[in-house]
Amino acid sequence: MRRSVRVKNSFDHRRRRPGYGLLPTATWDVCAQVCQSMLSWRYRYRVEGAHLVPRTGPLIFIGNHQSYLDPMIHGLAVADRAPRPMAKAELFRNPVFGAVLRAIGTIPLRSEGGNRDAFRAALGELEAGRTVMIYPEGGRSLDGSVQPFQRGVELLARKSGAAIVPMGIDGAYDIWSPHASLPTWSGRIWATIGAPIDSTQQATLFRDVDAGLAELRSRVRKLMLRCRSQLRARSDGEFPARGVADHGI
Repeated sequence: MRRSVRVKNSFDHRRRRPGYGLLPTATWDVCAQVCQSMLSWRYRYRVEGAHLVPRTGPLIFIGNHQSYLDPMIHGLAVADRAPRPMAKAELFRNPVFGAVLRAIGTIPLRSEGGNRDAFRAALGELEAGRTVMIYPEGGRSLDGSVQPFQRGVELLARKSGAAIVPMGIDGAYDIWSPHASLPTWSGRIWATIGAPIDSTQQATLFRDVDAGLAELRSRVRKLMLRCRSQLRARSDGEFPARGVADHGI
């Protein structure tokens, strides 16, 4: 089983981020290296399934949303393709965190809705053969479990024809839940990437949109539970704390 993140090469930017120059890709890689070092040192961050990420073509990465750390966690897992994440506009207000978000080209989302510009920006990335990272739950989970998915991912996939790559993470909720103002210094983080869902498979999946979204949520949830099982096995049951998200193990 492979758990390491792919080796990144900024000079391979034409494949990784078509239409982008060397500097933006190198900036992403520098930020990713700093974040990778921090998460690996502090939280023993691990990734499995990185080899499933297609090396070319537009991709929509989706995953469960447990904490403010998630764009970093998901982005590192697939950093060879350097996704452009989407995040709430409020996060940009923090001078340090906002600077990092801007450096990696994060697309801001307004909590009150009316995000046509953000949708067009994401669609433009995909039409250019690049990648985006979105959170179909629409916000961080209040209890660590995977919440119902909103329709944005289906609309974006249908408009772009891009493959959907599901991902699951666990451990981040305990480290920095929506109820905490700052992260804790203890915990473990695991990310698992699932098989891509191409446009042909999506045609069947979204024949009934609600059922398709429920199936996507189920796949992400299974990946999250896989992460949870791995963390428990490697921490002698210490991490993550037991809670609502344990249902299904």
